[in-house]
Amino acid sequence: MLKNRQGRGSRRQRWAETVRLDEEITAFGELLTAHTFVPGQPGADADAVADYRRALDAYEQATRSLGTGRRRSGAGRRLLPSPGRPDSLGALRALDEGRHALACLDARLSGEPLPERLPLCFFDPRHGPSVSEHPWAPGGGAVRMIAVCAADAVRLSEGGGPAVGVPAHGVGAPPWTHTPAAGGRPVPQKRTAGGKPVPQKPAAPVAAAPLRDAPASGRKPRLRERYTGKQLALRGLLALLAVHAVALYAAGGVDGLWGNPLDGIAGVLFASFLGAALGAVGCLFASATYSHLSVLWRTARRGERVRAPFIRRQTSKQGTHYHVFAITDVTGRRHEYRRSVGGPAVAPLPYRKVWYVQGVVDSDNPLGILAPLWMALVTCVCAALTVVFASLALFLIPGLLIRALF
Repeated sequence: MLKNRQGRGSRRQRWAETVRLDEEITAFGELLTAHTFVPGQPGADADAVADYRRALDAYEQATRSLGTGRRRSGAGRRLLPSPGRPDSLGALRALDEGRHALACLDARLSGEPLPERLPLCFFDPRHGPSVSEHPWAPGGGAVRMIAVCAADAVRLSEGGGPAVGVPAHGVGAPPWTHTPAAGGRPVPQKRTAGGKPVPQKPAAPVAAAPLRDAPASGRKPRLRERYTGKQLALRGLLALLAVHAVALYAAGGVDGLWGNPLDGIAGVLFASFLGAALGAVGCLFASATYSHLSVLWRTARRGERVRAPFIRRQTSKQGTHYHVFAITDVTGRRHEYRRSVGGPAVAPLPYRKVWYVQGVVDSDNPLGILAPLWMALVTCVCAALTVVFASLALFLIPGLLIRALF
């Protein structure tokens, strides 16, 4: 019961942290929307345009990392958490990058020097910005200088460990954090006379979690420290395939099936290799089925049919001619849709109807108006091929072994 209560408490804490981070991302998006800078205005500085684009990209990256998207809610559209596992640390880093880009943009527009970029805390980005450098060495590693927050600097100076996995100052608080002021203009965080941010009050010391940077001195490294998860999974599959081949050879499960030319070791190796190859092809078709089905579901659930006006002609290196249509979202970012044509003499249409999903930036957005139909067809074909190849692979592994044993 105690473990269940602790698990529920940690889940509540993660959810509260995600909600706070979502509010920060929403506030940052509102700052971008209300900003007076327009990239296409006459006389716009190239560096200022680059900073503005960097802020937009960081906002979209933070939104994707947190697992949020635009979907219908109540009377209109607004950002709501969508199903998925949020990457809070990735969202924090992206939000920190966006805030710094927006601070640089404001500094360029006002003619002031660019703000100093201080990295987030080395041990946990949720601790906030770093205020100093401190010597630290992982277990069995060399001593190096790292950037730490105020609370971790106090703990390290007192001989303790860092507060790994515990937000010391709440979610996010970089030195260029923007706070809405009168007139909607952002105001930077207070700094000392030397230009450094005012350190916050250190949090109470907590028990340090063990770091997995390096194994302890004199201890043999574990498998999880030597290989990644994919490498361990591949080695496990190869080991299971070898065990299946040995068991199939011992049971003699290929004598009556493959005939005399393929008996013994050759038959076992051929059956195992063919089963593994069919299983790999089935996994590829299953991945294609999931990919097309997810895009189709996203388009059917949150997609909108909009008009994309023609903007230019385009010719690829292979000589293929395209007509490019584009739409602009609420943040000012342009999304393009290309349609192949027979040649340069084909007259372009003034606009094309396309499917577009707000808040999603990838190669499958926007889509052509008939894209959901062929995507549904491709999904059905890939699903059928997945069933066929999976059935053949299961017939060989472990079907032959079960047939030989029973």
